Amino acid sequence: MGDVARLHEALQRYDASDDFQEEDYLALRRIVVGVGRVDAALLDGFIGLFFERHVLDDARRAELLAMSHSELERAVKHRFKQVVAGNQDSHQAWHALSAQVREALEAVAGPAQSGFPPSISTRTGFSPIAVEQAVAAVWSELRRRPTSKEATEELFARYVRPAMPSEISQSGSREFPSVISARLDAQRLARGIAAVLSDDEKDLFRSQLDGQPVEKWAEGRGVSRATAYRLLSRIKTLCKVQFDERTNRTRLEVLDALRMHL
Repeated sequence: MGDVARLHEALQRYDASDDFQEEDYLALRRIVVGVGRVDAALLDGFIGLFFERHVLDDARRAELLAMSHSELERAVKHRFKQVVAGNQDSHQAWHALSAQVREALEAVAGPAQSGFPPSISTRTGFSPIAVEQAVAAVWSELRRRPTSKEATEELFARYVRPAMPSEISQSGSREFPSVISARLDAQRLARGIAAVLSDDEKDLFRSQLDGQPVEKWAEGRGVSRATAYRLLSRIKTLCKVQFDERTNRTRLEVLDALRMHL
């Protein structure tokens, strides 16, 4: 059975009984690979967004089910490309804002007295002066110096997200199938683990996933075995904390996802 036929059958089964299996997911994944030039580390997340908007939504799922196989393939690729394009705008805005916030945190001396500015945008992007005012207002609200992530999250939620087009979902009581939930959870955990590792820890973790002995890694990096084992101990402790209460399947998917983030 081809991927498109498999997906059509999977949509029918999901429509009837909420059953969506691993092979169904892989068929969908193969259909959209390469569409929108999505980075491999982000692909599962974009598939989750596509599923939320076009499969959980009752009306849109019905549209897909009514299509022939050739129509279904074209529609899935086109709609996935739209999902990617819309959310790349969001990612680009986040990265641009976070860069401005980092600069603002270096320039701002303390909390603001005047509150949040009405806008932080200009015709050409974000206003450095307005971002500094907004960061100072976050500082005042938190009653401490915010981290770059905290300030970016607050400003993004306050100024950027409301200006972006939103979609109304008619998904009702349907939920993500477990196969997609596990993958999204694995991606989130992988990003979180990678974000707190040093460059040496990332390199050591990558070598461990590739099966390289710790001693060989230490020799190649020019560090002592004691240092290498200390780094490995921290990696194991971090993973244990993150893996607690996760299924073995999710743990394996986290390790697989980490290859793309290290």
